[in-house]
Amino acid sequence: MKTSIIGIGQTEFSTHSGRSELQLALEAILSALKDAGLEVNDIDGLVRYTWDNTTEAAIVNALGLPRLKYYGETEFGGVNCCGAIAQASAAIEAGLASCVVFYRALNARSGVRFGRGERILVEEGEHVVCHQPEPPGDIYSAPFGLLVPGQHHALYAQSYKGHYGLSDDAFAHMLGSVAVTQRGYANNNPRALLRDKKMTMDDYRNARVISEPLRIFDYCLETDGAMAIVLVSRERARQMNVKAVDILAAEQYIHPGSVPMFLYAKKTYSLVPEEAGDILFGKAQMSPSDIDVAMIYDATSMMVPLALEDFGFIGRGEAHDFLTSGGNAIDGNLPINTHGGLLSEGYFHGLNTIAEGVRQLRGESPNQVDAETVFMTLRGASSMIMGRA
Repeated sequence: MKTSIIGIGQTEFSTHSGRSELQLALEAILSALKDAGLEVNDIDGLVRYTWDNTTEAAIVNALGLPRLKYYGETEFGGVNCCGAIAQASAAIEAGLASCVVFYRALNARSGVRFGRGERILVEEGEHVVCHQPEPPGDIYSAPFGLLVPGQHHALYAQSYKGHYGLSDDAFAHMLGSVAVTQRGYANNNPRALLRDKKMTMDDYRNARVISEPLRIFDYCLETDGAMAIVLVSRERARQMNVKAVDILAAEQYIHPGSVPMFLYAKKTYSLVPEEAGDILFGKAQMSPSDIDVAMIYDATSMMVPLALEDFGFIGRGEAHDFLTSGGNAIDGNLPINTHGGLLSEGYFHGLNTIAEGVRQLRGESPNQVDAETVFMTLRGASSMIMGRA
């Protein structure tokens, strides 16, 4: 690809923003433009999720944009975070826009909470009806009590645990190694919601189980706030006095048994087609061994070991040994989610995970490693590789 990220912006992360989602979006976009050294009138393209309540028209009118040459939406929410980057890049490379902003604004703690089941079901007399149109799988599972993503992920965890024959203790040690390491990263991160809350492995093991075998610390944080990312052509980025990060490859795809009907895959201990990693790394002309730091969308901690194996960073069934030996630590073979991740910084549909990758490549992370390449994925539904400009 021939595009670069030149600006990132965000509001504070909180449990009660006290502002509308439109206001949050505007704050994040203006912050990203300032970071990029651009003005409002430089924007001629916008990209958002279909699940975002703040429309492109609302942004145009509120900011007084003279014109919007391109606007696009990627399906779902965070599942397609890298796909939104791919779409923005494609628009720039096709000449449809020259400066595209990808934004996300949500009051996911004080407003609609994605982890609560009442948004899916409604009681009508003696019947329980699923009233959420997507994902379609909910129509078949929600009336029987499988209501939210956290329960789905617990089934992935059970499937993985059984397939590889891990004991309860070994499995808890594996996922605890994800949660505890990332909390340590968050403790150094001034943006993280849980920056002031330490956690030990004993704290993790003693935490209450939410959906067997996942504990409360295996789940992401519902968060209020907004973020925005500014993209331009690589050629333009080189002409600007900014710290640019290059998009080397970005993919999105849906395959049978993936989004949106997660639970109907042939094997739920692996969530990515065998060829996905080869395609992504092939486009970047790299291999997993070339990656310096990984940003793995961790709506639950279970997504980390799955991604490591699915994209060939380690062999099948090797996640326990890799994670419990500190492979994801700052001095490990592959530091992972150095901002604290969705588990400890905040759940922000992937934009904060991308932003941390940008900060690593700029040398601005609170947990800095010597990174020239960053890998990013969300369950394989969208993936990306970024490089230092």
